[in-house]
Amino acid sequence: MSDVVEQYTIRPIPDTQRFGTARGLFPFWFTANSSAFTIVLGAIGIELGLGLVPTIVAIVAGGAVGGVFMAYHSAQGPKLGVPQLIQSRAQFGFYGALLPNFLIWLIFLGYIVGENVLAAQAVAGLWHITYAEAMVIACFVTWLVVFFGYRIMHDFNRVTAVVALILFAVLLVRLLQHASGATIDMTGFHFSTWLLFFSINVSGQVGWAPYVSDYSRYLPSSTSIRQTFWYTYSGSVSSAVIFATLGAVAGTFALKDLEFNSVGYLSGLVPHVAWLATIVLLLSIVAGNAINLYSPLLAGVAIASKDGGAAPSVVVRGIGTAVIMAVTGYLATVVSANFVVDVSDFISFLLYIVIPWSAINLVDYYLVRYGRYDVRAIFEVNGRYGSVNWRTVLVFLVGVACEIPFMNAAYPAFEGPAATAFGGADISWLVGFVVAGGLYYLVTPRQPRNRKIASGATGIAAAD
Repeated sequence: MSDVVEQYTIRPIPDTQRFGTARGLFPFWFTANSSAFTIVLGAIGIELGLGLVPTIVAIVAGGAVGGVFMAYHSAQGPKLGVPQLIQSRAQFGFYGALLPNFLIWLIFLGYIVGENVLAAQAVAGLWHITYAEAMVIACFVTWLVVFFGYRIMHDFNRVTAVVALILFAVLLVRLLQHASGATIDMTGFHFSTWLLFFSINVSGQVGWAPYVSDYSRYLPSSTSIRQTFWYTYSGSVSSAVIFATLGAVAGTFALKDLEFNSVGYLSGLVPHVAWLATIVLLLSIVAGNAINLYSPLLAGVAIASKDGGAAPSVVVRGIGTAVIMAVTGYLATVVSANFVVDVSDFISFLLYIVIPWSAINLVDYYLVRYGRYDVRAIFEVNGRYGSVNWRTVLVFLVGVACEIPFMNAAYPAFEGPAATAFGGADISWLVGFVVAGGLYYLVTPRQPRNRKIASGATGIAAAD
């Protein structure tokens, strides 16, 4: 049973418990972006007034750029063997990391609520039960996958990736058949609008950054950065591109239907096997939501304790995720019908927090410490990395502040003066990354490349 149910939460994974290969990251991240959320994301370009071709170009370009950030975060997992946000203690200090960690934790919860809505819609349509009953079932299925943990989540995503790709091919053919004879704007273009949609797609990839290495931390420490990067990058970007493109095609002639009930509309394209299409879409939603549930549990444990505490990880994960699903499931039953759009806008706003954090983390890992950390000290309140690194906290806040003039947020509604000057285009993500990353590099002493770290990456080897 211990081989199936995960035995760790936030403590480092010892070498004796490492398993798998980097190629397993491809189907994992392919599945993560194969949900109805990504399909609806692709239709936003059409809603903004772009033609189909510029929309697809923005999807491809945005995914390609954003994927670089998240994949470089993923490459940290095998080397350190700890969850991504735990590693932030090395930059922000033990208590200093609570600031970005808590804000990012809110993003996780927002994602869960939004995915709960889609999952419940799928279950209700499949079994013709009430929305509240469907919510209970959807939340339980997601909770069960996460209860077993890392290994089962990877296995689940591996299977789902195959059926999701088959469904994509079928739905694309059906959409092209429906589009036959329809009047479609192929070339409509305005640069500021295109840049806004491009930035949305960049953010869609960067949004995974705070937890991407949670799912590579069990890989052998000998796994190369190159392998981890490319398998993560290709899996995540390829699925984001093809499923968002599917949404863009659907949005050209069925935008309102797609936004109102994406699962119902998509499954309706194959009426004779609508039930099967609904199941596949549901599996994809559950796979993505399981990621959104697993990582906030780790983040919550990191916020509440030094190293996970003495309770068995199975108990912590079981109870912790049950509480999260109960709260987010309830919220998903009382929100407005427009909430999936609202929560997407709110998450987009919170992503302004992720960008400076990502820049600091990547610069620290690749350009300051060159991947060498005293992992044992990460779990010490007054260890090598201190309790609060005020220099890093200040850099983080400056990075966020510099984004403000360039923001164009829908919720809460705000358009900075620079965004207005650019015709509504939002390039705050680029400004925040350059300012926070550049400033952190300038003010942080660089570690010599040949410096030895006393404690290895598995400095704390005891299981939770």
